[in-house]
Amino acid sequence: MLLFFGGKLLPRLGGFLGGASRKPFRQAQWMWSWATGSEDDALLAEREYGRECAREFAAQFPGRAAGTHQELVAAVGARLAAGVGDPRREFRFAVAAAAEANAFALPGGFVFVTAPLIDLCHGDRDEMAFFLGHEMGHVLAGHAREQLTAGAFLNAITARLPGAGGMLHQALNKGYSRQLELEADREAVRLCGLTGFDRDAGIRAMQRLAQVSPEPGGLAKYFASHPPFAERIRELEKIA
Repeated sequence: MLLFFGGKLLPRLGGFLGGASRKPFRQAQWMWSWATGSEDDALLAEREYGRECAREFAAQFPGRAAGTHQELVAAVGARLAAGVGDPRREFRFAVAAAAEANAFALPGGFVFVTAPLIDLCHGDRDEMAFFLGHEMGHVLAGHAREQLTAGAFLNAITARLPGAGGMLHQALNKGYSRQLELEADREAVRLCGLTGFDRDAGIRAMQRLAQVSPEPGGLAKYFASHPPFAERIRELEKIA
């Protein structure tokens, strides 16, 4: 390899391999801390793993979102984060320059939203607070950890059922996902109420999105694993 590429390749190769190994190492460290360490240790390990995920995620969107979008998300997110009331929890909010409406919650409190989703809210801070609060709800409830654990469990089961394994995995995963999304909606409403945002903003957002289309184009990916709009609206009205 040295003969073909020269000595300059080794630092680059070492950096690449080091970066590629950090993420699985951090994930393993997080799961180990959760299983054997204290809650503080687990939260710290989760944040380190999430930082690796966020770095990798941000690299997929090299463009820069509008400054007004960044400011809106940062301001609303900071206000919601202040209402969490746990100094061990840290949240970072960023806008990804993507073409489709979407939002992502990564372990450790790294939350990304895209500009099209902000535009769908028409700059309404209360509606934006609902979407950010929903993603924060996934983090606070430990859904990422649950999904990793459930995924490993389901893989172990379905490995012994080659005929129906894939179908069973899909069916169980859909029900699991629906439950988590509704739980994140409830946490979003709770956070909005605690921090002075309109608790009914989620209802308005869902009603407007439902009017756009039953399967609203660019929103299809974001809502693919979510319960139908009508179900989410009913649950949000119960909370309100």
